[in-house]
Amino acid sequence: LLGDRISVVAVALGPKPGRAEMNVSGRDDSSSLLAIGKRQEQEFPGTGTDHTIEVPVSTLDDETYRPLARPALLKMDVQGFELDALRGATATLEEVDVALIECSFVELYEGQALAGEVVNFMTEAGFTLDGVYEIAYSADGSAVQGDFLFRRA
Repeated sequence: LLGDRISVVAVALGPKPGRAEMNVSGRDDSSSLLAIGKRQEQEFPGTGTDHTIEVPVSTLDDETYRPLARPALLKMDVQGFELDALRGATATLEEVDVALIECSFVELYEGQALAGEVVNFMTEAGFTLDGVYEIAYSADGSAVQGDFLFRRA
């Protein structure tokens, strides 16, 4: 359908290029450059670290072809590493109109930035928070994470 308009690049995204250890989860949707926390395993069984691998790290700015076609949507879900990946996307963000970013209200990965820090970063980058969707709740009813929708201010 999209042919040569899509390319797959086998790198992790971060604030700067390099190499890093990735914590590979027992589930396909939970591996992270950050250590998987106890709360992650508690909320989402089977997501503990199975093994680690060394991976190349790049920035979104280095991997994105610009200028972007408009309107431009950025979807980011990088298992607790959102703020670090956004720090490597400052030029790309200047061309983004809407961003949908998974953010956590509680620490699921060790040392991760929580939702408030990501909201502050995006606000400083010229976006406003438009809503929070697909909220995952803990068994006690407290919010764990959600998809935060930002639009260019």
